[in-house]
Amino acid sequence: MNITYLLAIVVSFISGLIFVWQGWFSESLVHWIGMCASLVGFTLSIKGHSRSARMLLPFAYALYVSFCTFLFYGSQSHFQWLLIVLAAYSVAGYRVSSGKEQVLLCCFALLVFAFNQLFAPISTQYSSKDFQLFVTLATFIVAMMFVVLIAGVVVNKLRKLNEHLRYQAEVDELTRVSNRRKVLAEAVNVFADAVMSNQRCCFAILDLDHFKQINDRYGHDVGDRVLQRCAQVMQNSIRRGDWLGRYGGEEFVLIMPNTRLREAYDIMESLRIQISDLNIFVEGQDQPIVVTTSIGVAEIKDDTLRYEQILARADAALYLAKDNGRNRVELDMSELE
Repeated sequence: MNITYLLAIVVSFISGLIFVWQGWFSESLVHWIGMCASLVGFTLSIKGHSRSARMLLPFAYALYVSFCTFLFYGSQSHFQWLLIVLAAYSVAGYRVSSGKEQVLLCCFALLVFAFNQLFAPISTQYSSKDFQLFVTLATFIVAMMFVVLIAGVVVNKLRKLNEHLRYQAEVDELTRVSNRRKVLAEAVNVFADAVMSNQRCCFAILDLDHFKQINDRYGHDVGDRVLQRCAQVMQNSIRRGDWLGRYGGEEFVLIMPNTRLREAYDIMESLRIQISDLNIFVEGQDQPIVVTTSIGVAEIKDDTLRYEQILARADAALYLAKDNGRNRVELDMSELE
């Protein structure tokens, strides 16, 4: 909508200057009035009165084009073709759900165009053949520019919408790390690459210890803060090329391509220490919340056929860490054997 108003302001301003240059000062008032009406609509739009601005634009624009066609340019100048701007505006200025308003606006533009085409004089005293040719070319350029701008706006909106939908589909809203769907999709890719290139990769499952007690004692808002802080530590600690995702609840999955088991253990041990060093203060509590995590790590083996097998072994190692007192990293026992 703002683009349409700006375009109308530019067109009426240039037209007014042309008429002043020709010495038609009283006739130029029509263009200045049209420019002022567009400025009013643009002001309404940027001040948040979008409904009023949206209603004003089609009528002010159609009235301006009709006045110019009848009084100055004539139908042979094809100035009335600028009404096609309203059709493009119906796409960019209204939501997809406003189909009825879009159809009505297009019908309105068509009726006004037909009225100008049928009843406007072919030429006027102001329009010589050269002047009409100039107006025709200018009309084509302005209409083309507007359609290109509208197409750019629509494409940009679609691109942003697609990015937003992709973000929602792949990112956990609370922790801002990959969600379960995304991290498991990457697990498939990492596992396939490791098999094809005959490389090692490791999966780790991390579980925050006694997290339910934090929720029960301090409330879910504090629990969410704990998850966010821990996820931030994990995100800052992983290497480039690693994949971190929230597996569910207080569990996280870390996928480490091209990594041996001992190297993965060292990485997880460092991460465990960083999480245990966190001090999360809660309003009204003197002592900070101290969080620990249990971690299970597994490595791809020669007989591994699916990535789910590595996850299952990492999960078994996680339960071993819990059984051995929590706040520790355990390796897949089959690897140790």
